[in-house]
Amino acid sequence: MAVFICQGCGAEHSSWEGKCPACGTSETIRLAPSTDRMIDRVVKGKFKIIRKLGQGGMGAVYLAEQLGIGHRVALKFLKAEFSTDAEIARRFLNEAKSYARVAHPNAVALHDFGQDDEGNLFIAMEYCEGVDLKKVISEQGRLPMIEAIEVVLQVAEVLANAHDKGVIHRDLKPENIMIRRGIRGVHAKVLDFGIARLMDAGTKLTVAGAIAGTPRYMSPEQVEGREVDLRADVYSLGIVLFEALTGSQPFDGATVAEILRKQVVEPMPHLKERAADLDYPDLDAVIQKACVKKREQRWPDMLTLANALSQAIPTQAHLGLTPLQRTGVSSVGKVTPAPGTATQAGVTPGGPTGVALEGATDVGSDERTLLRTEAGRVAVGAKELDHARPGDAPLPPVAPRSKAPLIALFAVVVVAAGGAFVAFGRNHDAVAPPPKVAPETPQKPPEQPANPQKTPDTPVDSTVLAVQKAMHEQTARESLGRGKTEFELANLDEAETRLKDVAEDTPSWAEARPLLEQIADIRARLAQAKKLRSSGQCSAALPLYQAVLKVNPRVAEANEGVSFCKASTINTTLE
Repeated sequence: MAVFICQGCGAEHSSWEGKCPACGTSETIRLAPSTDRMIDRVVKGKFKIIRKLGQGGMGAVYLAEQLGIGHRVALKFLKAEFSTDAEIARRFLNEAKSYARVAHPNAVALHDFGQDDEGNLFIAMEYCEGVDLKKVISEQGRLPMIEAIEVVLQVAEVLANAHDKGVIHRDLKPENIMIRRGIRGVHAKVLDFGIARLMDAGTKLTVAGAIAGTPRYMSPEQVEGREVDLRADVYSLGIVLFEALTGSQPFDGATVAEILRKQVVEPMPHLKERAADLDYPDLDAVIQKACVKKREQRWPDMLTLANALSQAIPTQAHLGLTPLQRTGVSSVGKVTPAPGTATQAGVTPGGPTGVALEGATDVGSDERTLLRTEAGRVAVGAKELDHARPGDAPLPPVAPRSKAPLIALFAVVVVAAGGAFVAFGRNHDAVAPPPKVAPETPQKPPEQPANPQKTPDTPVDSTVLAVQKAMHEQTARESLGRGKTEFELANLDEAETRLKDVAEDTPSWAEARPLLEQIADIRARLAQAKKLRSSGQCSAALPLYQAVLKVNPRVAEANEGVSFCKASTINTTLE
């Protein structure tokens, strides 16, 4: 309904009779409700537009019917002002090609791609009825565990198919997953391959250092603008599963820069930290491994992730247990250690699936896609294990080796040597008995050394020295191992204390000394970078932070410094 505003007195009227009843002015301003000129238009002679479904920064999506047969489709139009931008046009074409390649029952289907009579680019795709996962979570708080896992398994199947055909989604999030419940249960559809990456030569549309994705679901390599592969989708799907199960996002913040920093630096929280009833170690281990910061430590592909997730689904008997009972019983009824108890050095038990996460310990609709296109090893006792670097799950502290076995060995050696000495004396008496001595001339007993154990010629003394040396070196190895572990965890103060406990006369000192030098170097660089940053010279501080991360990627201050300095140059425009 139109509204009329008198230009003379400014009064509003619902109708206009030629002049204002209040002041008699004949001039008016007519405000008519805006109408979408796209409604009722026929595109390419076959799609009649019915109504608008949604609006985004790059364009709008409309519901349309195919003339003649009444088949409903979704028409996605690129905004007219972007139709002349070559890069955006190529990206839109890339999206259409992604839909065409994937072709899966759980993925939106492509019907057509082209331009209308006015030159506007459009994609005609399957119209999916249902509710997006984001809205389901906001309304329900969280999904039932079995339903959440079922949705994620269906999405994993779509992405596995896409990866096999050379398509990486790169923007997986609850808003891009449509949910529909039917007779056979929940059915999921994966939408919006808008920033998908085709892995063919010549299809890369972002330059090095570009950021593309949604901050709360972006993998660390996406945040840092590095090249991505299918494991970026593995990371995002792990976060989606966590949110569906707990109703909360693992990495959230007040600003985009804060969220991006958390994606790179902060470890993935455990399920039971957000929902006490979700004390399922096998399921948690699957998510933790999917969201490891270093992609080499994640599940290698969607099929492996889906298999592990399927095996980690708790049985009905397990679902009936209390959290305390679940601590001692796995999902298949086997007795397992409590969460966080290492069965091997640095490995948390993963249950019957063989899922093991190295270093694990127990310790809305307004979400937009961010798009910018600008330019170790750890000693454990006497063993050494390869370990992850930036932002991996925390390494468990290495328990000091007990000295009881060495003490017991020492006791056995002493007893055995003493027994051998007595036996030797008895045998000697039997072979050559001593001559009888007259009673009136008693034999004076031979003088004994003041401290027999210190005589270096006896077998017992040489064994004692060997054991003592072994214990001395063992203590040094333990201190070195603890120091290495703390260094890898970037606990520099504790690492320095442990490494200084390594005796300089042991072989372990050769490894401890360079680490102490590295700690000193890290502290010096951090101090210099902090000074530069505080004076506003982030460009000069950034190389210092990066140099520290080359030595130890877990140093929180350096990671935070890199994120801060990079974020200061990030164009945070949300599309």
